[in-house]
Amino acid sequence: MFYPVFIRLENRPVLVVGGGEVAERKVDSLLEAGATVTVVSPEASRQLCELSESGRITWHRRGFTPSDMDSASLVVSATDDSATQQEVVSIARAKGVLINTVDKPELCDFIVPAILRRGDVTLAISTSGKSPALAANLRERLDRVLTDEVARAANALGAVRHEVHERFADAEERKRVFESIVNSGIVEWIGECDDATALQRVRRIIDGIE
Repeated sequence: MFYPVFIRLENRPVLVVGGGEVAERKVDSLLEAGATVTVVSPEASRQLCELSESGRITWHRRGFTPSDMDSASLVVSATDDSATQQEVVSIARAKGVLINTVDKPELCDFIVPAILRRGDVTLAISTSGKSPALAANLRERLDRVLTDEVARAANALGAVRHEVHERFADAEERKRVFESIVNSGIVEWIGECDDATALQRVRRIIDGIE
């Protein structure tokens, strides 16, 4: 059983072992999260070479060595060499570093879910490694639910969060305020107005609760 969690990786060192297309996709998502990425592989895809040449990643053009993991916060093993997979897992667990071995849930301390994003709203779908294809299919279905209006509603709620915490001292009161805003049908009505008007309406809802 995996514990679902979102991790802040901005400026944190992440090691990727492997240089093929799978490693390329993992590196892309890690860079998007702001991680400092080091790739270890004798060979690398064209895109990874370009990222290395531009200074966006560090590429060590050789095989994995245990010292590669010394400063890593996370490790992604994206090689199809089974001996290297086992070695990387063994070293990671000995050093207490969390590891993801691509397509090998039994060799993972964490898995990477299918992701769907709209602004600051993120849905993560996982089958605990049993079927990435099913997770991807569910992501496509949920794409119709996670609309731009959902992202705009999240922005409006975020904009008044500090105000609500200042005006309502009790945690249950704050919960009631946010539930009232959400239950007002904000995802539906926010599409009918611009952001400034939406924020005014949210504040009227808050004023009506006090």
